[in-house]
Amino acid sequence: MIRACVVVAALLVSYPANAVPCWVVRKAVSQYGEAAVESWARSKGFSEREIEKARRCLR
Repeated sequence: MIRACVVVAALLVSYPANAVPCWVVRKAVSQYGEAAVESWARSKGFSEREIEKARRCLR
């Protein structure tokens, strides 16, 4: 989980706050599960809007 968090954090620094790539979301969810990824995102200060946008990547 630490490795994925580091990858996600590095990508978030390089992308605007509202532009997390869908491939990052799908990879994290496939490795750790949707609930764990959502919990992590909330703990890092992601807004409800950003989380909802990430959910659309899973459809």
